[in-house]
This record gives sequence, structure tokens and C-alpha cells, in this order.
Amino acid sequence: MHQPYVLIHQARPSHQILLHQALNAQGMFHVRISETSADLDACLGAGRRPDLLILDHAMPTQAGLALLEQPHQARALLFVGRPTTKRHDLAQEARKRGLWVLAELPWPLSMPRLQQALCTLQVRPWRHIQTVMSAPHAH
Repeated sequence: MHQPYVLIHQARPSHQILLHQALNAQGMFHVRISETSADLDACLGAGRRPDLLILDHAMPTQAGLALLEQPHQARALLFVGRPTTKRHDLAQEARKRGLWVLAELPWPLSMPRLQQALCTLQVRPWRHIQTVMSAPHAH
């Protein structure tokens, strides 16, 4: 079974812990945290691309826009926090660029909304369910 690889880019240690624990509670255990842009670049440049990149709306606007300008290596994005009037709405910008934004989750983190977003990530439209049954039961 495929275990999604989640990369959290979050500067605040308390939010890192909360996100990591929330993902573990949802059965996601292949989780990595990056605190700095250098850490993030190293993780994104490593062999396996993340299935989900979690970003903070409170990240500096220039760093967020620079990240969105890179050829994106994550399959999907999830934003935590809320955009403010002082900062650019990074989730909206990501959508404009054609990136898949699963959700925007405000603090405090809602476990049902996180679960719903993660279920969306787990759906793989290119895989179809195939039912196999013996010939006598096919009628």
C-alpha cells in the first residue's frame, strides 16, 4: 500500500508538532518537517517528491511566491492559517498557477476538515476499482 509522503514547511515549532501529530492521528506516518527555505529546498530536491506540501499562510510573501514560481515538485498543497491583508493570498496564487490546493485550514486545526482533505489526496483518479468474481456468480 502506498504511504503518502507529507512535507510540512512551518517555522513555528508548536504548529510543527500539532500538524505532525494530526497527520499521525490520520494514519499518515511518512511526514517530514522543514523550518527554513534551505531545508525546504533540500527536501524538494531529494529523490521522492512529496505527495502533499503543507504551507503556512503566514510565511513571508516573497518566499511563498518564490516557492510557487519553482517547477513544483509536490503533487498537492494544503495551506494552514489565514491569509492576511498584509500578505499575498498564497493559496489563491497557487490555484491561479494551476497547482492543486487540497484545502485551506485555519487555526485551530479542524480534524474533520483535515481528514476530508487527506481523503481527497488518497483518491487516485487514474486507478479504477476492479471487482473480480467467479463466472457462476457473475449472473
